[in-house]
Amino acid sequence: MKQQVVGSGHGSRHSPSPVATRPRVSRPAPPNLVKQAPSPPASAPAPGPKARPRAMAVARRQLAVPASAPEPERRETVEEEVVRLRGEVEALRREVQRLLRLNSDLQQSNKAIVTDPPPRNPPPPPPKKAPAPPPPPPPPPRQQQQQRGSSRISPAPVSQATTLLDTYNSMAKHQRHTQRRSAAAAATSQASIVDELQNRSTHLLAIKADVETKAEFIKDLINKVQTSTFASVDQVLTFVDWLDQQLSTLADETAVLKHFDWPERKADALREAASEYRHIKCLVTDVSSLSDDGSPTSCDATLRKISSLLDRLEKSMNRLVNLRNSVMPTHRELRIPTDWMLDSGIVSKMRLASVNLAKVYMRRVLKELDRDTTGNEDNLVAQSVRFTYRVHQFAGGLDCEAMHKFEELRRRVQPVSSA
Repeated sequence: MKQQVVGSGHGSRHSPSPVATRPRVSRPAPPNLVKQAPSPPASAPAPGPKARPRAMAVARRQLAVPASAPEPERRETVEEEVVRLRGEVEALRREVQRLLRLNSDLQQSNKAIVTDPPPRNPPPPPPKKAPAPPPPPPPPPRQQQQQRGSSRISPAPVSQATTLLDTYNSMAKHQRHTQRRSAAAAATSQASIVDELQNRSTHLLAIKADVETKAEFIKDLINKVQTSTFASVDQVLTFVDWLDQQLSTLADETAVLKHFDWPERKADALREAASEYRHIKCLVTDVSSLSDDGSPTSCDATLRKISSLLDRLEKSMNRLVNLRNSVMPTHRELRIPTDWMLDSGIVSKMRLASVNLAKVYMRRVLKELDRDTTGNEDNLVAQSVRFTYRVHQFAGGLDCEAMHKFEELRRRVQPVSSA
C-alpha cells in the first residue's frame, strides 16, 4: 500500500506509504504536514489476509488529515508580486497621461503654424556646392585564369587598378592647377597688352591727336556733306573724289569719324552711286573705243575679247537694275541724282556700245572669211550669227551700219549652205 497526503488548495504533495505486509523503517514526514501517520512497530508480526483491509482504512484515516494554510513565506511572495504589479500599472497610467498631454500640445502648435502667415523673406538658398572633380575611369576587367575547369582571380590586377587610379587622380589634379595658372597668366597678359596699346601705340596716339586738333576741319566736312545738292551724277563723282582726298589726311578715317556726328548714311550713298557710275562709264568708254584697225592679233583672240566685253556689259546692266530698284527711294530722299539710272541715262549708252561690239565682230569675221583657206567658214559664220543675236537682244535692235554688215554676212552664208 502507498500513503497519500492531501494538501490545501495551494497544492498537494504525495509520498509513498509503508506497505502493511512488510516491515520497514518509516521516513520522516515533510515539513509542511501537521500530522504524520505513526509508522507500525518493527516487532509487530505481519497481519494476515483478513487484517489488511482494516489496517489500510486506519492508515487512510491517519493520512487524510487536511493540511494547514500556506506557509508565511509563500503568502509574502504573492503579496509582493501584487504590490509590484500595482506599481507598474500606476506607472503605465502616468506615462499614458503624459503622452496624451504631449499630443494635445503638438496639435495646438500645428494649428498655430497653419494659421500664422508665411514669412515675408524666403529662406536663403542653400550654398552652391563646388563642382565635383571628374570621376576616375572604370577599373580594367579582372582577368580570369581558367585552370582545369576552375577559375581563380589573381590579386595582381586589383593592385594595378589601384595604382592606375592614383596616377590618374594625381595627373588630373596637376592639370587643373596648370589650367588655372595659365588662365590667370592669360588674363594678366591681355590686360597688359590693352594698357600698352592704349598708352604706347603710335596709331592710337595719332587718332587721339586728329580728334583733338582736326575737330573744326571734320565739322566743316560734315556740314558740306549734309547741305550739298547736285544737279547731275558727274557732280556727285567730283564731290566724292574731293571728299575722299580730304579724309585721306586722317590717321584712321573710321576711328576718327566715330567720335563725331558723321552723316554716314548719306556719305555711303554718295560713294556707292559714284562708284557704280564710274565703273559703268569706264566700261562704256572701253567698248565704244574698240575698233578693228588691222591689229596683228589673231582672229580668235579678237573675238574672245569682244565676247568678254559683252559679258561685262550684261553683268553691269543686271547689277544696275538691281541697284535702281533698291536704292532709288533712298537717293531721292538724300537729294542724290537718280536720272542716270533710268533707261534714258547710262543704260542707253551701254546699249549703243553693245551695237558697236556687234559691228566690230562682224567686220572681223568678214575679213577672216576673205582670207581663210582652211575651210573654217562654217564655224566663223555660226559664231558671228550667235553673237549678233545676243547683241540684238541686249540692245533691242541694230543700227543701219550693223544691219548692212549682217546682210553681207548672210550673203556669205547662202553659198556655204548651198554647198
